[in-house]
Amino acid sequence: MYCKELQSFLKKLCINNEGVIAEAITEAGKDISYVETINPHISDGLHWNVKRNYVEILSVEYFRYVTHLLKKMHLGSVTLVADVTTENFYGDHAGLFLHGWTGERGVKAKFHFLVVAILFRNKIIPVYVAIIPLGAYIAEYLGQALEWIKTLNVNISSVLLDRGFYSGDVIRTFQVERSKYLIFVPKNRWIKKMLAEHPQDCILEHEIKYSKNKTKNRVETDHVFFHEKEDYVWIFATNLHFSDLKKYVSLYKKRWNIETMFRVHDEGRIKTKSIIPQIRLFYFLISMLFVLFWNLKWKEKMSFKHYLLLLHQEVEEMLSQHLI
Repeated sequence: MYCKELQSFLKKLCINNEGVIAEAITEAGKDISYVETINPHISDGLHWNVKRNYVEILSVEYFRYVTHLLKKMHLGSVTLVADVTTENFYGDHAGLFLHGWTGERGVKAKFHFLVVAILFRNKIIPVYVAIIPLGAYIAEYLGQALEWIKTLNVNISSVLLDRGFYSGDVIRTFQVERSKYLIFVPKNRWIKKMLAEHPQDCILEHEIKYSKNKTKNRVETDHVFFHEKEDYVWIFATNLHFSDLKKYVSLYKKRWNIETMFRVHDEGRIKTKSIIPQIRLFYFLISMLFVLFWNLKWKEKMSFKHYLLLLHQEVEEMLSQHLI
């Protein structure tokens, strides 16, 4: 069930009493609850240990640990999918990692997490996770993710991204990293103009102008226009080349795996009211580890909720026998 692997990850973060901590976080995960509620006696010490880390260190240690788990898989050629997911914050907010929100349904701000995952056969493996501060350039985080994942000696056949990543800065990053990308394009004013001038299926080169660090930049990329139906057009920015334009659509639909992964992740989410980014990221990473463990071995044998229940039971048994 990966009990000892979970304990090992906690040790890497210099978290003491890891057996008891593992019991509390697996129970919180299966119940979608708070560690403070499950075991209030350990939460203060746990949070104190977590706060000693920088958010960058938490991301690095997570990646190193995932690398250790994947080294025997011989992944070869892989597709990457990336997306940003959020966690709601309901209190008064002020902080580098709190992105302001409308106040609808009491949500005053959101924490943003970038996740990059490997698609391998029927598995989705979250390998890179970062919490995103206000004003950050998402392209720089994607560039870091690509650099790290390349150290796994995999061949990245393509990276699939939704419309929120469509920007000259992101495209420039992929070109610098010499990586293949497929980005869903929002229908802004310039795209609508191109579509009106070219109503048939086609591939057009388009120059994107953007500003970064008070400097004006421009980058060129291909734009694919494919009419799937009379009233719907798929538009992608890409440096992939297919003669059959339907292939762009079928490839892009693989990106939906990450949205499914986030829904699964929510079934094992550990809640916290903390405003401290290290604590937020720590619990998010633990829930991602649950998803990772399940994908690696148990996905075809049981549901995610059933896996979380058995994981917690095994942690309890090993703790009672002083094995962790």
